[in-house]
Amino acid sequence: MRIHVYATLKDYFSPEFELEAVARNTDELKQRLLDINGQAGQLLDSCRFAVEDGFIDNQYKLKENDTVIIIPPSSGG
Repeated sequence: MRIHVYATLKDYFSPEFELEAVARNTDELKQRLLDINGQAGQLLDSCRFAVEDGFIDNQYKLKENDTVIIIPPSSGG
């Protein structure tokens, strides 16, 4: 599974990386990411996850060959 992170998540993870461990949904994916860097927990709880061109929720069944994009909350004006 390929992971892409943006903005402040780059302080905790590489911008793009492969995840060896299998994750079936976003909750499991969050746990795998916490195993890599537990300090990202609070930020991950407020992130949105996307596969292809759409946001996903925990009901989405992740596949081994998915590319998951993780987007933290942002502010701006």
